[in-house]
Amino acid sequence: MSADAPMPPQQPPPEDAAFIRTVYWILGGVLVALVVIGLITYGSEHSDRAAQAKAQELTQKFERVGLPVPADQDIIVKSLGTDGGAVCDNPANALGRALFNDSLTNGGAFVGRRPIIADRRVLLGEALILETYCPEELQEFRDKVGDYKVDDTVES
Repeated sequence: MSADAPMPPQQPPPEDAAFIRTVYWILGGVLVALVVIGLITYGSEHSDRAAQAKAQELTQKFERVGLPVPADQDIIVKSLGTDGGAVCDNPANALGRALFNDSLTNGGAFVGRRPIIADRRVLLGEALILETYCPEELQEFRDKVGDYKVDDTVES
């Protein structure tokens, strides 16, 4: 009885291997180029002069009405950019209002969660952001939150 010798695994022809290697190098180069372009455009988006000017304007408005201001202007610049960021993305729509209402609770969980009488400065702060970054949204926001019960609940 003779044993058959095992067949060696088939290797792709050398020209196919070179082609596959070339395709991988090209795809890798394109991916690296896209990552570099993305990092450059992302970094420059948040630190341009317009965003800094709007952040300075908002800081002055906050100080004028006695609201606290972050020590570092870059926090406002990076958070709100030139267009108000998430604050101006449909602030008075149903989801925005629901999230805002959810933040005006006592912080309890499950059955202990209760609405609170918010400090009027919370609504004032949001209104100042809208006034600075997206004034066209301000009146709709005021209409939606105009019936909220607010008071001076936080001591300075």
